[in-house]
Amino acid sequence: MNQRHRFARLLQRSGSLAAILKLRAWSPIPWLTILTYHQFPSEDGVEPFDDGVVDVTPQEFERQIVCVKKHFNVVGVPELCAFANGRSLPKNPVAIAFDDGYRSNYDTALPILKKHGCKAMFFVATSFITERRIHWWDRIAYVMKMSRRRELRLEYPVPLCLDLTGARCGAIRTAQRLVKIHPSLELPRFLAELNRAADVAWSPELDRRFSDRLLMTWDHVRALQKAGMDVQSHTRTHRVLQTLTHGELQDELDGSRDDLRRELGAPARALAYPTGKPVGRTSPVRAALEKSGYEIGLTNGTGPTPIGGGVDRFDIRRQSIDRDVSKALLLTILALPRLAPRHPWDLPANLVAEAETSRASTPQ
Repeated sequence: MNQRHRFARLLQRSGSLAAILKLRAWSPIPWLTILTYHQFPSEDGVEPFDDGVVDVTPQEFERQIVCVKKHFNVVGVPELCAFANGRSLPKNPVAIAFDDGYRSNYDTALPILKKHGCKAMFFVATSFITERRIHWWDRIAYVMKMSRRRELRLEYPVPLCLDLTGARCGAIRTAQRLVKIHPSLELPRFLAELNRAADVAWSPELDRRFSDRLLMTWDHVRALQKAGMDVQSHTRTHRVLQTLTHGELQDELDGSRDDLRRELGAPARALAYPTGKPVGRTSPVRAALEKSGYEIGLTNGTGPTPIGGGVDRFDIRRQSIDRDVSKALLLTILALPRLAPRHPWDLPANLVAEAETSRASTPQ
């Protein structure tokens, strides 16, 4: 049990947590918390794809929604856009978000949300839904888990040897990180290179079969919208925006906006950044977002958003919810969100870049 869990349990046992929640119910608190989820675990416990996007069990998620509804006011995209334009949020605001467009968002999350009268925001990467291809990070994980090789030797985008003799999660994260940090990476070429090195077969038919298992269809997405959920953009192919050329960037933003307009009848107002990496104040990504008509942009793993003064519309912050979050820790994160765990995005940008480059170039 880590320090956060121990502190949360201490707050709960002492009665302090209940007192803080009661105080928060009556006093204006100067921050907004957005809880981010991705994927539920498979029923048989076997994860042939990326374990890193598996968050909570359905039972845990329902308990968390009950807690949120009991103590907080749940807001969605309209309220966040109004907030970005100078309007006030309700007291004690919390939002629920799902990223990527996994099938379990429809099968599992939607019935729970409807049961408890709770709205949520769903950010979908549109090309995977349309083209029936699984996410590139799931394909990377699958190929490396299925490989019988002891090591993988890659030549593109950089020469790299990945050790598969022990636990493979480190090697999988290194391969995924290459996609996240390498400027203008030719993704199809890299994935083909990985299949070759791993000696694992891949085909469009296999891709479609896996996508039908993992991802929502547009009919599922429309059902979310019909149920009162907000469906918004997570780009088209989930590439880290800071690694793209101007043309690639505009295609990701405009393409996703147009996909959503075509399928749902309305363009996106909000975009959740792939991998959640914040956009710097001088980044050309901001100008591209405005040109494409997005009103707000959301990060991830960055904690609460202050609401006492002005807000940066392209830095609405979110908090990832990992597996094994106890009720006490969840309520502590919500009541005292500055105690929530943070992603390395909170480090100075140069340190993050140096750390990622070092990890990506070193076999795990």
